[in-house]
Amino acid sequence: MSILLALDTTQIILICLIAVLLVAYPIIMFTKNKKENQKIAERTNSLKKGDKVLTTSGVYGKIVDIRLEGNSKQITIETGSGNYKSYMTIDAYAIYSVISDQIPVAKDLPEEKPAQVKEEKVEEKEEKTEQPKKERKTSNTSTKKNSTK
Repeated sequence: MSILLALDTTQIILICLIAVLLVAYPIIMFTKNKKENQKIAERTNSLKKGDKVLTTSGVYGKIVDIRLEGNSKQITIETGSGNYKSYMTIDAYAIYSVISDQIPVAKDLPEEKPAQVKEEKVEEKEEKTEQPKKERKTSNTSTKKNSTK
């Protein structure tokens, strides 16, 4: 008790703040991990045959088989096309995302400007970069003249 009396009020507040942070940090991390795990579980449970997927290692494929092996869910994907088809069996947690077959609507795509407009902008940039260089040269020559006098 005598130690607490020797401390200043700001020191007591600082100690209390540190204690609160030490308790709050694990709670915050637990809730964040819980939400992340729920998202992953929803994604793996919503997988079905015929879905096009991207794995965490960057392999694109189409789900051809889903089966449960013990505690894990194994998915067989078909990669490649034609004579170059191959099949891979992976864990469901290795699926990074499901790729939708929706074609983007024209209004969602960025507009492309005509080539002439792009060329004009390039010419304007070149003119702008040339002007400061000329001004620098004239200012450098004026300082040289002043230094020689």
